[in-house]
Formats: sequence, C-alpha cells, structure tokens
Amino acid sequence: MRILLISALLVLCGCSSVKVAPNKLVVEKRWVRDTPDQDFLGGRRIHRFAPILLDKLVIVGNSIDAVIAYDRNTAHVKWRIPIKDGSEGGGYLAEGLLFFGASDGLLYAVVPETGKVMWTYPLKAEGLGKPVVKSGVLYILGGNNVAHALNAKTGKLMWIYNRREAGNISVRGASQPAVSGDLVLMGFSDGSLVALNKSSGTVVWEANLNHNKRFRDVDATPVLDGDMVYVSSYDGGLYAVGRADGKIYWTLEDGGYEEVILQNNTIYYSSTSGKTYALDKGSGKVLWQKENPGGVATGPTLYHGTIVVGELAGGLRFYDSRNGELLNEFEPGRGVTSRTTVDPKKNEIYFMSHDANLFALRVQWRRFAKDWPWE
Repeated sequence: MRILLISALLVLCGCSSVKVAPNKLVVEKRWVRDTPDQDFLGGRRIHRFAPILLDKLVIVGNSIDAVIAYDRNTAHVKWRIPIKDGSEGGGYLAEGLLFFGASDGLLYAVVPETGKVMWTYPLKAEGLGKPVVKSGVLYILGGNNVAHALNAKTGKLMWIYNRREAGNISVRGASQPAVSGDLVLMGFSDGSLVALNKSSGTVVWEANLNHNKRFRDVDATPVLDGDMVYVSSYDGGLYAVGRADGKIYWTLEDGGYEEVILQNNTIYYSSTSGKTYALDKGSGKVLWQKENPGGVATGPTLYHGTIVVGELAGGLRFYDSRNGELLNEFEPGRGVTSRTTVDPKKNEIYFMSHDANLFALRVQWRRFAKDWPWE
C-alpha cells in the first residue's frame, strides 16, 4: 500500500526520481581513548606525536607518561612503554623498528608489533624532534641543538654535530632531518637551515633564514622537491631555498612550525598566525588562504581531495584542496595538538587532542537524497 501511495505521488508531481544532492563529506567518531595511565592534573602539555598506523595497530605517544599501541578496531591497549613525561616529537618506522625520542633524554628502538625495546641511546636532551632513517642510518636532532647519526640496527654512534646556543630563546621544538643525496638538512633554533654531509656530519652550507625575530626556531621538517627545499621558521616565514647552496628564492612572510605538503605544483601550509595557505610552489604566490577560527593549526594533511588541519584551540577542519571551501569540521573539545594521520583505503583519520585523547574517525564522501519529490 505504501509503495502504491509513493508511486501515485510521484505521478502527481510529474517526477520520476528523487533529486540527489552532491557528495557530502561525512565525519563520524569511531572511538576515543584517554592515553595517560592516570588522571593528569599538571600544566598544559602539547601532545604533538602524530599517530603511527600499522595494519592492526595505531601507536601514539603523549607528553605525560607513555608511548602506547592500540588495536585499531577495538581501541584496546596492546602494549605500553611507561616514560616519564612521555614522547612529544613523534616516531618513525624503518628497518622493522619504531624509532622515537622521548622526554627522558633517550632515543628508543622498539619492535612496533610487541613494544619490545631493542636498544636505547642517550640523547642527553629531550627528544623533541622526529628521527628519520635512510640506508640503515638514523638521524635525529635533540632539543639541545645537537644532531646525531646512528646505526639504525645497533644504535652505535657514527657522528655528532653540535650547534648549541646558550642565549637563544626556543619554542621547544626540533626539526626532523631530511636526507637528499649526500646531504642531511635540518633546522636549528638559531634560525638556520644547515646542510651536513651525511657520512661525516661536516657542514656543506648553512642559510640564516630568520635572525630578527624573537622565536627564530626552524622546527619544521625541510621538504625537498627537485632542486628546491621548502621550510619555515616559527615567527619568520616560509622559504623556498636552493638545495645546492641554500640560496633563498622566495619567502612568504608568515611563520610556521610544521612541514608543508606538496601536491603537483601546489604547496599547502599552516602558519603560526592561524592561517592555512595554498601556494604556487614556483613563485610562492598565494592561491587561496583561510583564517582558522581556532587559531594556530597543525600541519596539513591530504585526504580524498581535502586539506585537513587541526586547530590548537578549536577543532578539525576539512578544506577543499582546490579553493579552500570549508567542507566539514569535527569538534573534539579543547583543541587538536597533533597532525592528523590518514588511512585513505579504510577512510580513517587519527589525531591527538589537547586532553591527551586519541581520536579515531571515519571520514568519507557520501551521496544523499536531497528531498522527497513532493517537498
């Protein structure tokens, strides 16, 4: 009877089908976990450790007490490594191991499936930066501006580069090294981008990017693209630098603390003034920009045609990568502090919040009926 009634109404309206709306980006919370082992009543901590995804696990560190692995489906804890003040900079998977620096002054090499610690190395400073591994060598910059190169399997030291500056004011960050050919590039808190010989640690060239501002830190990971390097300083700007000699080709006068992402000829960038940009990578011309209402945003990630950023005092925002149109947002409460990690095949996104909560979202494009034909 109901089918007959609907059919009659369709005939009366002269309609043959329901109108269909364009695709809509739908954001749904799958689960959320409070990562500290006990309630934390201390001061504000920034949980910058971007979640790391394995097939069945998500691994994350907080800045309070641990690095933890959760089952991606059930959110159950699979293993936990207690660490005083946790791990802030983030981790790196390579050589069958997970590597991360921690606030206890150690660099850890861990079996990611089990949490077994294979070796540790004394950084003698907070491990505020993410390591990187290339050709069996691990490179990491400690919070004291000392760079280390280690054998990734054994943790044996190969070389050290020391750039300590006693009088400098820092924002407590550290650049993840970037390896290109014979060079290792990394930023320092004195505003310099330095290219080191990857075998010896000797300086090949250095470029002073920011020397006039209070927070000169170059904490962003240098991003290499052909002959160019793109990197930002905290309150200086975003710079396009020649890989061979450190020459600055163009500058966007708006600082940042996380690496850019590239897609074709476009750079996507979050600044410390609370803006998200799309730029032409050749000239630095602004293609579009958005003011994030929740203030400073985490570094952007790409997800199915969107740019995803998390506001430190707001929520997660999804912008159309073509024009910056806001497509959707998600409010976790009290801000997003880590860059998002995306799994486009499973339509999942993970991030850490200001409250040290790990969020797992399902985000996908769906097509909905716009309205009934008689409306």
